[in-house]
Amino acid sequence: MAYPVIDAPYGFKAINELNGLPYAGATRQFPIARSYPTNLFYGDLVQLTTDGTLIKTGYTAASSPSSVIAGAIGVFVGCQFTNPTTRQLQFSQYYPASTAADDIEAFVIDDPSAVFKVVMTGQTYNTIANTGTTVAYANQSFIGTNVYAITGAAGSTTTGNSAMSVSGTYPATSGTGAVRIASTVLPFRVVALVPETAYTVTGTGGTSGSSTTLTLTAAITGLQAGMQVVAPAASAGAYFPGSYNYVTNVNSTTVTLASAITLASGSQVSFVGYPEVLVKWNQGWHSYQYATALA
Repeated sequence: MAYPVIDAPYGFKAINELNGLPYAGATRQFPIARSYPTNLFYGDLVQLTTDGTLIKTGYTAASSPSSVIAGAIGVFVGCQFTNPTTRQLQFSQYYPASTAADDIEAFVIDDPSAVFKVVMTGQTYNTIANTGTTVAYANQSFIGTNVYAITGAAGSTTTGNSAMSVSGTYPATSGTGAVRIASTVLPFRVVALVPETAYTVTGTGGTSGSSTTLTLTAAITGLQAGMQVVAPAASAGAYFPGSYNYVTNVNSTTVTLASAITLASGSQVSFVGYPEVLVKWNQGWHSYQYATALA
């Protein structure tokens, strides 16, 4: 069976409950204030404000490590309102900014135990950006770690879908990609990879020896930090698929690995990345699990 290529983020999609039960489609309705000036897209993170209405999340890649939002309520999945022009009830995939209606109701997945499928996006060296849309790749080492919520990219008014995503940190010295974040408090925890949409690229090792630095004969299009390395011709080190060795940095033909491998010159090397992951809210980052109420 062919699976689609993941080429852009699409927001947060509920898949199941943390206990393994399938997501049954349950939502709760919250009002959006008349003429609220910001688009809300299907799959966007949202929160309640002090008047009890719904707004776009305040979580960002920059703020999320240190600031829990008391009103963080879940994921927006559409709305309904009386169209100001036609006076007819309208159901919409997204909320169009500044809609002058008095009965706007948003549908929100507010279950703090829901598990969401979401795209990984990358970071550029020495920068944590909140607007990235370039797809990046996770590997097995991401399981059990936390990720940034990337919330600044605008969704599509054509499809109504979100462009929110999650991300690791930036590569160690150069390039782009997603590197696992160790021991940092963030809103979301990675619970699984999505194997159906895994992406693989291959290349050839240009030098021999045992090292965490792998030199390729030519740069590989699509190779990023965060991808798993598999080297069937290697003679020692963490090169088996079950070794779960991964790339921490890419600089043209120089690839830095998490663990050393012993590789003969001319050996084929494969790199596997997972553009989609499953995540859950971390304890205390969702309003229903946070003891401090809205002020």
